[in-house]
Amino acid sequence: MNCQTTFYNIVLNIINTVLSLLGVGLIALSVYELNISTPGTFEHIAVIIQIFIGSFLILTSFLGCFGACRESLGLIWSYGLCVVFLLTFQIYILVVAHTTDYKRNATDDLIKLWQNFPVNVERIAELEQNYNCCGKNSTQDYISMGKFIPQSCYQNYERIDSKRYTKSCLEAVQENAAKSAHIGSSVKWTLFLFEVLALGIASLLGINLRNERRRRLFEN
Repeated sequence: MNCQTTFYNIVLNIINTVLSLLGVGLIALSVYELNISTPGTFEHIAVIIQIFIGSFLILTSFLGCFGACRESLGLIWSYGLCVVFLLTFQIYILVVAHTTDYKRNATDDLIKLWQNFPVNVERIAELEQNYNCCGKNSTQDYISMGKFIPQSCYQNYERIDSKRYTKSCLEAVQENAAKSAHIGSSVKWTLFLFEVLALGIASLLGINLRNERRRRLFEN
């Protein structure tokens, strides 16, 4: 194995290590978001997709490392195809992310919940605890409906005025959506750049390995 091939091999293993760590980080972030997102909403579905991408990314990274260590052309090209698949999916996700108003979607989801309050009372209570908020716009929402302020509006469900949440859930979900969109965009672009780099290095490594084999056959 010549110096150039060795260099590509080392770089590819480093990139795959970073990609696998990013995959783990993406899954961890997604699991956290999954616990605070409302089932059936756009945000919830997006989080599930992120978990799939993170898992596939980790498996692909292991394939790349194994192929590079074994100097297997078949594994290297298979790895390249997996990265192409990831890139294609990543491009689609980036386009969707930049054309989607996550803040608007989060607002619409909350409004839909409140429009059918009796049916969604448990989901609203869970949302209030997760986001540390109370009411759609304020605690006045409950008073205007002739209801007592629920325990879900209090920290640890303790009916103490000092522990009552003052932030509206509308404001809370909008802030969370904006924050998640920013973090998600940063992670997606970082993954995309590393995947492009991985594909380039894998291609160069594959070409070098193929040329080495041809050279050996010619010499023999």
